[in-house]
Amino acid sequence: MSNSYGASDATIPFLPGNAHSNPNRTNFKKSHAFDYRSGTPIEFDVPAKEEPGGSPSRPQSNMTRLSSSSQKPQGDFVPAFAGLDGKVLRFEAFTTEQVPENLTEPFRVRKFTLMYYLVDDSIQINEHRQANSGYAQGVFMKRHRIPSKGRGSEDFVTLFDFSDTSKVMLYNREFHLTSCNIFTEQFFQVNGMKLCFEGNIPEDKYMAQRALSESRMGRQDSSQAMDFDGMGDMRPETSMSNLSVGTTTRRDMREKFLKYANKVLRFYAHWDDRGSMFGQKLEYIINYFLQDDKIEVLEVKKSNSGRDPFPKLVKKQRIPRAFGGVPSVGSREEDFEDQYINDRDLIVGGVVEIFGREMYLYDCDEFTREYYLHHYGVEQNSGFQEPEALVEFPSMPLPPYNGFGSEHDSLASYFNLIPKPRKYDRTKQAALDSIIFRWKAKFDMDKMTAPNPDDHKRRFVVSFFMGDGSISIYEPPIQNSGFMGGKFLERQRIIRNKSKTGFGDWMTEDDLLVDLPGTVWINNYPFVLLETDKFTLRYVNKGKLDQIVSIDSIYGKLRSKGKGIEGEMIQVFRMLDEDGSGRVSLDDLVNVLRKFNFDLDEDELIALLARWDQAKDGFIDYEELIGTIYG
Repeated sequence: MSNSYGASDATIPFLPGNAHSNPNRTNFKKSHAFDYRSGTPIEFDVPAKEEPGGSPSRPQSNMTRLSSSSQKPQGDFVPAFAGLDGKVLRFEAFTTEQVPENLTEPFRVRKFTLMYYLVDDSIQINEHRQANSGYAQGVFMKRHRIPSKGRGSEDFVTLFDFSDTSKVMLYNREFHLTSCNIFTEQFFQVNGMKLCFEGNIPEDKYMAQRALSESRMGRQDSSQAMDFDGMGDMRPETSMSNLSVGTTTRRDMREKFLKYANKVLRFYAHWDDRGSMFGQKLEYIINYFLQDDKIEVLEVKKSNSGRDPFPKLVKKQRIPRAFGGVPSVGSREEDFEDQYINDRDLIVGGVVEIFGREMYLYDCDEFTREYYLHHYGVEQNSGFQEPEALVEFPSMPLPPYNGFGSEHDSLASYFNLIPKPRKYDRTKQAALDSIIFRWKAKFDMDKMTAPNPDDHKRRFVVSFFMGDGSISIYEPPIQNSGFMGGKFLERQRIIRNKSKTGFGDWMTEDDLLVDLPGTVWINNYPFVLLETDKFTLRYVNKGKLDQIVSIDSIYGKLRSKGKGIEGEMIQVFRMLDEDGSGRVSLDDLVNVLRKFNFDLDEDELIALLARWDQAKDGFIDYEELIGTIYG
């Protein structure tokens, strides 16, 4: 900047404090990068005309010079972002990648499209789509500016990096340029830059091999379709009809899917591994899927087997007849077609090898039998399951009662380190706790080992509680008998006399419901059951009164208590017989019996009324009744 007035001012030294503004200066504009032209905000790339004393503007960029040289001036000013917007240079390129895990394939060839955006020097890379290449194709690198010397560099890849070279290094990956479009070629020619391309693209052996195999498979599909059209109904029923020894034929999966979709052959098998240490005999279900000739093996889960619930031994797949290891890389299933298990290998009564395990097929389902009978004429019989040998495991005998608490308490410390309380059936107790059977009993002196001479005088009440199956014995006190009476046996469950199993073999009501008089053993004491109460009789006889009471015993009871008063009873009945028909109601009969103090219980009254009211009309002939009893 000139700060002098004229030529005479040159003698003034340019020192701090000696600088003066030029009074002749008329341009006071400052250097800036943005401006408005025709009302549009633009980047101020074109330098303004310098006036005397003015400051220079920002110099032009490389991109601006290229765009201005490639376009003819057309009057109005066009900014760089507007003139280059939408203009993209397109290059075709490839890279090679080593494949160290495959010796037959030294490298892979990947093809790309490089797009260079002129407006901002950004680059985007898209990978060509190739079927079954194993790569995630499409956008390989998103659009952005790429550093020319790696990450963190301030220099970026520009258009000049594509000039006069056939290799471009982007992020340490070398891209080989092979071609470009017409616009890119014209753009480089106008700007005086040279393009270089590689003429030959290396052959990708892997993709070439796949293309060759697919072309062969396409020809086989067409030939097989023609053969099936000519055969009509003679199409093969199973995949095995497509196989021949020493040759390989591709299976027609479409026909099998349409014909055998969701159709499965089911076999029941077992694998006997008891010959090895800790081996077992395990049950399996073998499912053969007809639509794709695959097999799955399911393990049959049994309760309390001690094995983890692992459902599948072999997932759905094709299984070789003899497993010889994992196939080599690059091998195909069609190369081993005749070595896989098929439906002809599965016969009930035979053995099939599943990855080294010999499965014995002993049965199949009904659909499998019909399939083999219809397609092969083979009957799949059943009954090949060998009966298992009965294995008796030794059991530890229960220890004797130690005298502490009940026998259940004693055994609780045997079964568990920390004794657990006895479990009760609360529902049964609530429903049956009110049912109690009682008997009058005495000692059986003939069967006692060391009887006391006075024991024949003792009487007992034996009670059986249906709620928990316990028994209690009470001895009524007798004066001057020498025995105090009271509880003879606390309520508890009793083990049967001379039981072989011991604990758990409890006495039930069936052991006490014997014909009276009868002898039962309770805790090594023989008791003679003399008689029982009415409630027990009703339970035993299911409510049948003729088996509970006897009509002759009722007559005898009335005859003994009413002897000599039969005339008085006739007078009372006649007073109640107002119409003189000789009949009275049942209520009148009950009132007369109570008036003369005949002690008949409810069962005896019901039996007497049922005997004399045969017509079920509620009336009886009192003269005939008195004549029958006292006649």
